Amino acid sequence: MAATCFLIAMVGCGALYGKAMAESSSSLTLDAGQVQWKRLSFFAKKKFQVEVSTQIDLASLPSSRAEAELPTSRQGIPIKLDSDRVSQMTVNTVIDPVFRPPVNIYNRIWFNPRDAEALGRIRLRRGEDDFKKIYRFTDRGVFRHRMEPKDIKEALQEPEKWTDIKDSFYPYNLTQLGCTIATERSLLLYILSAAEISKIGNSFSLCVFGKRQLHRLQLKQEGTYPVNVNFMDNTQPNEIRKQERINAIKIAITAEPMESDLNEVENFSFLGLHKDISIFIDPATHFPVQVSGIIPGIGTVHLKLNEVKTTYHPN
Repeated sequence: MAATCFLIAMVGCGALYGKAMAESSSSLTLDAGQVQWKRLSFFAKKKFQVEVSTQIDLASLPSSRAEAELPTSRQGIPIKLDSDRVSQMTVNTVIDPVFRPPVNIYNRIWFNPRDAEALGRIRLRRGEDDFKKIYRFTDRGVFRHRMEPKDIKEALQEPEKWTDIKDSFYPYNLTQLGCTIATERSLLLYILSAAEISKIGNSFSLCVFGKRQLHRLQLKQEGTYPVNVNFMDNTQPNEIRKQERINAIKIAITAEPMESDLNEVENFSFLGLHKDISIFIDPATHFPVQVSGIIPGIGTVHLKLNEVKTTYHPN
């Protein structure tokens, strides 16, 4: 449910956007120290249709603690933690449609902060099509342990009591696919915050695991666009409301499914958005201030930043 200097100076925008160069994840360098935010909250409302709220929390954990929490894999060799610290992102999304019960979607992702290589993930959905899925990323693909309720009565219980259980493995060969690592779709905001975008040029690509397969994502800078912002900023000891019109950098995202053994190609999604996905970055603060795209059956939705915290606040 932000932070490098994307532009050293607005004067250099023309040269930056005019540069015809694309880089892959193999040459993408991330600096976790540049990510200033620890919490982002977004909100969108379509009149008479739906409300969508998303809260994203970022934390750093000792590797020993993360290793104890990471799920085990029955196939492949699990991706190794590359330092004594590992990053954890949690994403809580609530979709509240009119005349229907709300749907709560929780994601928890562990990853190496140096390159955003995914280590493991938990996905929990309650309210409709309930499930809990636990993933472990390995050198040969992704292992998944799935739990679902067998009936409506079980759906009212905790996931640990669900009895429809299945293990799956989604294989891939990163070398053959031209990927150095596999990252996870929820980490896009972290990646754009930690990357030295000003040195990358017009676009770059990532190999991103969705639900059951890899996708090649192309992230393209499309210049600056005026965006109205209105959010609480906790950078200072006291909360400050930022309400102004800024020129934000637009990053357009397109996805292409990569080779897999699935019978049906998977559609890519990010924060519930399926098409025309764009992320807008404030070049002054390096915060993602808006995420836009299309939700099937609802139309175009603009998730607006409504709160940002730059220090960890325990619940």
